[in-house]
This record gives sequence, C-alpha cells and structure tokens, in this order.
Amino acid sequence: MANLVLDASAVIRIIEGADASASFQEAVLQADLVLAPELMLTEVANALWKLQRAGQLMPEGVQLRLSRAAELVDVIEPDRHLQVEALALACHLDHPVYDCLYLALARREAAALLTADQRLKRLAGQVLP
Repeated sequence: MANLVLDASAVIRIIEGADASASFQEAVLQADLVLAPELMLTEVANALWKLQRAGQLMPEGVQLRLSRAAELVDVIEPDRHLQVEALALACHLDHPVYDCLYLALARREAAALLTADQRLKRLAGQVLP
C-alpha cells in the first residue's frame, strides 16, 4: 500500500484494541505514509472523553491513548489547507465538512482512506480513485 489517510473511527479502534483492530493496524503498518487532517486528533480526543465519561476509561489513560493516536500518523495536515476542497465535496455529496476533510486529503495525496465509518467508506468509493 502506498499512502493512507487515517480517520478518527479507525484510530479509536486501533488504540482501544477493538474487534477487527488487527486489520486496521496491519493497514497502517503496510502504508508507506500515514496522513490525517488535524481534526482527527480533536475527534479522537472527544471520543476518549466520551469513553472516560461513560466509565469505560480511567481518566489517567486518556492522555496516553491520545499520544498513541498521534504516533500512528506520519503527517498531520492543517485543516485550513483542506477546507476549500472539503466544502466543495460536502456540498456535492451532501455530507458534513468534517468528514470531507478526510476525503479531500485522500484525494489530494492519491491515498486510500482507512475508516470504520461505513457511510464515509461508501462516499470514498465515489470520489477516490
């Protein structure tokens, strides 16, 4: 595999060791370059907060997991570099801009998108080579 864009849903599965995380981990290891928009870390942080709030994570474990999430990625692309294309995709696909940041980055880098979000995966099939 060449380049890979990693979204927050895949990252959460990897750092939590959820079912099917092995296939996500293998894809990351096989990639030449792993990229993500900066929003990914904010989405992961929010998901970790929700898990901690629900009693599924101890408060002292959330920072470590966020650090692990950041270590999965080789390049974090600033969202401002992706917003124009993401907005155009959002309007075209009738899908939220924040998800379209991942699609815009994958298009720009000719990369595959690794996501656990089935709807986003279907949209990627429409706009990615």
